[in-house]
Amino acid sequence: MYRPKQRWLPFSNESFPETMCRHTPDDIDYVFKIADDSNELCQAYHLLYKEYLNAGYTQESPRELLFTPHHLLPTTTVFLAKAKETVLSTATLVYDSKPSGLPMDALFHAELNTLRKKNRRILEVCSLASKSCVFSRRGIQNFTKLIFLYCVFLDIDDVCIMVNPRHVHLYKNRCDFEIFSEEKYYPKVNAIAVALRADVHKVREKLGRVFLKFSYQYKLFSYYLSLSIAIDANIFRGIDDSQSSKTCRNPLDANLINRIMDNKGDVLSELPLAFKKLLYETYPGICI
Repeated sequence: MYRPKQRWLPFSNESFPETMCRHTPDDIDYVFKIADDSNELCQAYHLLYKEYLNAGYTQESPRELLFTPHHLLPTTTVFLAKAKETVLSTATLVYDSKPSGLPMDALFHAELNTLRKKNRRILEVCSLASKSCVFSRRGIQNFTKLIFLYCVFLDIDDVCIMVNPRHVHLYKNRCDFEIFSEEKYYPKVNAIAVALRADVHKVREKLGRVFLKFSYQYKLFSYYLSLSIAIDANIFRGIDDSQSSKTCRNPLDANLINRIMDNKGDVLSELPLAFKKLLYETYPGICI
């Protein structure tokens, strides 16, 4: 299959000065960014735990943190919406790979394999959670939309997501997802789930008819700033680096992983051998 070397909708060759991403606290309500330190990751895991516990999707845990083995992958990207130093919303992007697969393989493995057999590159958006009591609905919508636009810039073919059936229309209307599989019961969270998929190439074609293909950095930043939302420069760096070999964007190390697992290697004991080997090679000293 032919793969064009240049990513669709590339940013202009002119460098985007990070000074443009600077903002004064009085001018904005939220900052959208990629987690780049251990404190932000732990806040995201805690928010995920609290919201999933309230929804009945997980059980109480003394750690009050919720994450999956896929969160530990070096290429996993955790998005955040923050108000000052507080994380209000989070979502996680996981790239498909042979050692690890995707989180939604637990329920939709056969469906994902139909894409893999066509050599399509897949990305899953998962682990979405928001403090809806303090993060406005409009803020959540704009956060979700930015994540989807970010995915469109990446070197992938499909964006997949697993959602509760009552949210399907929101993702179809706002992010061009289509139903990818019938409803299935997901025992891990004791709820029904639906698989959605967005064909990135079709989305690019649609956007190409509607928006200009240049200076997207400036357009995105200016648009969100008009809504009192700042986009951190690390989001643009993430897009610019997406064609290169995937560097370790995930700000994890063995000490942090062992601490959040309470040094209990059995948390990862059920993983396939290749998955465990990848984690051990990435984080020497991890307890498995």
